[in-house]
Amino acid sequence: MSDSSGSSEQDPGEDPRRVTATPFMAALAIVVVILVGIVVSSVLSPADENLTDSDRINRAVADYLQAHNHNDTDVLETLVCDSYSDERAVTAGREGEITLVGVDGSEIEGDHATAQVRITAPDDQGETTDTWELSREGDTWVVCN
Repeated sequence: MSDSSGSSEQDPGEDPRRVTATPFMAALAIVVVILVGIVVSSVLSPADENLTDSDRINRAVADYLQAHNHNDTDVLETLVCDSYSDERAVTAGREGEITLVGVDGSEIEGDHATAQVRITAPDDQGETTDTWELSREGDTWVVCN
């Protein structure tokens, strides 16, 4: 007679190496929780809201130079203020593709800012540092002169 309630013997038809779905389901649940956390954090705190004014000024200068290099007048119009003049532009007289070396020392006073912008171009002027004037229009900084 065999008593199945206290027996430590295995059923001869049961494979001890049998694979269960439990570990895979647990891993899937962890991945889902992580993905939901990422989505929720990106909705609650978008990357644009994490930018400082200095970051936005750096982006405005870089975008301006890229549009200038590509002679993209439509984009340039969105990156400059109403009083902007090509003749007074810091990039006037520079030849070839202008490369942004760095934006140093942004000073912000309300909706106006100045930034020390270092640029270089393949011309006889080499690297120059100039003070750029910028103005805030909504959440965007635009280049003025």
